[in-house]
Order: sequence, then C-alpha cells, then structure tokens
Amino acid sequence: MHNEPSNLDVFIKEMHAWSVQGKKPALASGELRYLLDCRRKRLETRGLVMEETLEHRPEDITGQVDRGGDPISAEIQYQEGLRHVVFRKAGKIIRKIKEPVVFYATLLNRKDYREKEITCPNCGHTAMASEMRDGCPYCGTVFEMEDVWPVFSSYYYVPGIVDRSTMMPNIKRALQRVFTGTFLILSAVLFFYTNAEYPFWARLPLSLLGGALAGGVMAFTGYYLMGLVLLGKAFRAAGRALTMVGGIRTDKKMEEKMRPYEPDFSYPYFEGRLISLLRAIAFSDRRDQLSLYEGNEDLSFLDTIVDMQYRGASKLQDFAVEDGVFHVRVKAYMDVLRYENRMRRRDESFEVCLEKDIEADDPGFTVQKVQCRSCGSSFDALHRKTCPYCGQPYRLIHDDWMITSIRRR
Repeated sequence: MHNEPSNLDVFIKEMHAWSVQGKKPALASGELRYLLDCRRKRLETRGLVMEETLEHRPEDITGQVDRGGDPISAEIQYQEGLRHVVFRKAGKIIRKIKEPVVFYATLLNRKDYREKEITCPNCGHTAMASEMRDGCPYCGTVFEMEDVWPVFSSYYYVPGIVDRSTMMPNIKRALQRVFTGTFLILSAVLFFYTNAEYPFWARLPLSLLGGALAGGVMAFTGYYLMGLVLLGKAFRAAGRALTMVGGIRTDKKMEEKMRPYEPDFSYPYFEGRLISLLRAIAFSDRRDQLSLYEGNEDLSFLDTIVDMQYRGASKLQDFAVEDGVFHVRVKAYMDVLRYENRMRRRDESFEVCLEKDIEADDPGFTVQKVQCRSCGSSFDALHRKTCPYCGQPYRLIHDDWMITSIRRR
C-alpha cells in the first residue's frame, strides 16, 4: 500500500514543472501564480532559462506549524532537501547552484470548501474549478474565479551549512578509501623492499601490520583535515550570520507586540507574507499599478534580480500603532542573485516598511477578490488601485499587510 503524496510534495513537483515547462502550479494561490509569472518574465527578458529542483531524501526532516483560523486555516509546512538550480543562456550553463536548504511554504485551507463545477461564459464548457484556473481548456477564455482550496500562498528557502543527510556517509567513504589505498600501497612496498633474507612468513605479517598502522594514521589525519574543512564552513556561515545578529528574538518581539491585537498572530506566517510581497514587487515591471505597494522611491535596484531567497532572519526595527493602523519597519536579510551580463550572488538586506489596519486579520485573504468599500463590487485588485466600477481608490491596508517603502541597506 502506497501513501498518498502530501500537498507539499505535490507543490514541490509542480514548482519544478513550472521552472522547466512554465506550467503554473495548481496548488499555488492566485497571487503566487502572479509572482511566478513576473519572475519568469524577468528571466525571459534577459534571455535566461532556469531549472530548479528540490531533492528530498527519506532521512530529511519534514514538519509543519499550525496557525489555525476559522473558516480559513494556515499551516507553515517545511521540508529539508538539496536544492539544485541551473541557469542557462543561449543553451549554455552560466550558473549552477547545489546547496542544502529547508523549504518553507504556507498552506491555506477553507474548512467548508467543496470544489464546484465551473461553466465557461464563452463556449459553455463545464469542468471542475481546478481545471479552469488558467482559463477554459477548450476556447482559452480567461475569467475571474475564486481560489481553489487548499492553496500555497507563499514559499521560500532557508540555506543550510552542510548536507546533513550525506555528510557522514561521504566522510566514511572518503576515510575508507584513504585507509584502503594507504594500506595496500605501503604493505606492498614493505613486503617487496624488506630484506630478502627474512622469510616469506615473517615479511607478510610485518608488511600487513605496517600498512594497517600507516592506513590508520592517514585515515585519522584525513578525518582531522575534514573536520577543519567543516569547521571552516561553519566559521564562514557564522561570519555571514554576524550581520543578522540583530534579528535574534525578532519573532518573539513581534508576537508580543501583536498578540494584544491578534491573539493567534504567527510570525512564520508574517515572514512568508513579507517575503511574498517583497518578491512580487522586486520582479514586477509595473510597480506603479500594484496594490501591494504604496511608495514613491526609485526601485531600479531591484530590476537586475533574477533570484531572491530568504536567509532565515529579519530584524524588527520599529513597531507602532497610530490611528488604528499597524506601522512596522523590518530589515529582511536576503540571498540575492543578480544578472548584469554575468551572474553575481551576494548577501543583501532590505529595509521594508509595512502597514495594516488593526481590524484586518484574514489569513485567507486574496487581493485578487476584494470588495469595494464604496459600491460593494468585487474585483481583482492585484493589478489596479481603483475600483473599475465606481473609481474609488483601493488600499490594501484595509485587508492585509501592504508595503509602503523598500530601501536597500
């Protein structure tokens, strides 16, 4: 009997298919699908092709953190693995990345949801909602519809230091080779170059003993050197992490400040939302039309980014509540890959200001289906800042977190 793959397993496979074929993940929310569209367009305008895979082994750790909620529940699911990324330009590989990571994704689910049949308003074809997310498969008509539940609303990778699942087997394999090679070579040398006056039965055990002793010494030396290499990697990672020391306890601080207003506030969920918003703005080429962002800075420093991953830490710099609105300033530590005629990877930090109404707390909110506070009409606010029916300006802070400023630090 085979166990059914989890939603996270399916989503990871869909993300691989998106990177290779451009097929949007069925388990991705509307906002996340938009982000993936923007990211793919950024790659295509620069003539780049990316293939991304998360290799998961049985010994890798998986788990989840529940946020709860009614009727919308949220789960932050995570999985260890080995991330493989290949960038190509004109068919040639220009960058390869292979690194241990922890993959985080936020899964939203509506407890009372039952998938319904949808009828195409153009040709009349009827199919389940999950089959119509990208439009009618027969006539190609695209129309607005609610998210199909459950959906993943955000994802990010946090880098590791070493590949824990393969580290010890690789060390054992290397030491066995060192011991065996040293043993065979030195035993042969001792046997053939020992004074021939010694009889065969005396030379053989002495040669084998000498080879074994030398092999043990070499294996111990190899183990010591490998330990130094791992220690060097740990120091290197620690050196990179020094810039993030200010982020220690940020999750606790943020939760302490938010709990009086939102008893079920979850910092991991907030992190996912922060990274999702930052990425959407970074990869968009029409930031002036995004309801996710209200700012007037020059964000051209984001235009060369082709990959942006979270380093697993952020620093709460300021928190205030004024006139019924949360004002939060956070420094997000990111691993950024830029393409400027060549690939350049570096650690960067971004100071992000966010705002949200105190009354807004809906973990299942989607900006693709908002209700105008003036005329009550429902519309997709992802690409517009005004109601298409009455012209009333729409502000995301009434429903969810919105970014008002981004600065590179």
